[in-house]
Amino acid sequence: MVKESLLTVTSAEVLLFGIAILGTFFLLFGVFWLGWWLTRREASLSPYSGMPLRRATDLSYSSMEKVLRFLHDMQQYDNRLFEMKRAAICRETGRIFTNCITWYDAIRVDWSFIQKRYPGHYVSWGSLTEDQKRAVRDTHQSLEGFQTEFSCPIPSPRLIESQYAFEKPGPLYVDVNTGVLMGWKCVPGTELEVLIIQKPVRFITINLPKE
Repeated sequence: MVKESLLTVTSAEVLLFGIAILGTFFLLFGVFWLGWWLTRREASLSPYSGMPLRRATDLSYSSMEKVLRFLHDMQQYDNRLFEMKRAAICRETGRIFTNCITWYDAIRVDWSFIQKRYPGHYVSWGSLTEDQKRAVRDTHQSLEGFQTEFSCPIPSPRLIESQYAFEKPGPLYVDVNTGVLMGWKCVPGTELEVLIIQKPVRFITINLPKE
């Protein structure tokens, strides 16, 4: 009786062990398939060109160094260094989008990149009246390096027209509640651009005309 009892227990353990092995196999297979499916999904398109983005790590070491040096020399908290391995680049415009590589190693960028960079109510520089532009200029030490000459007259950044989307440097946006500027600046010695935040030296509120 004792021997039969031991044999019964041993068989149960073998059965449970087999089930555990089989479950582990299916679990690993599911994880592998999910990872493959996620990484095979089509990469996000550039908000400006509509073409697929590529990884910033595809850039040459020299180009990456110039980008990081440009930001380092600013010595500004809002424009601090970022990880190239988590950034993507628009081939057609040279604009670098930061922190857009997901945990499953895919590029994800949409127009929310503006709010993610620095929250606010942003409109295109070109949509402001001359008086409004003058008011913004008066609250900043300089707008050098930003695109202030050729800017889309449509307020919403996502409705930018193609002739403005490809202009270098890229668009400049203004937070109508605070006067904070967010715009693309060219990295010296490259065709690349980075999105720069510039805060006013004093507070300003821009009153937009009612539609």
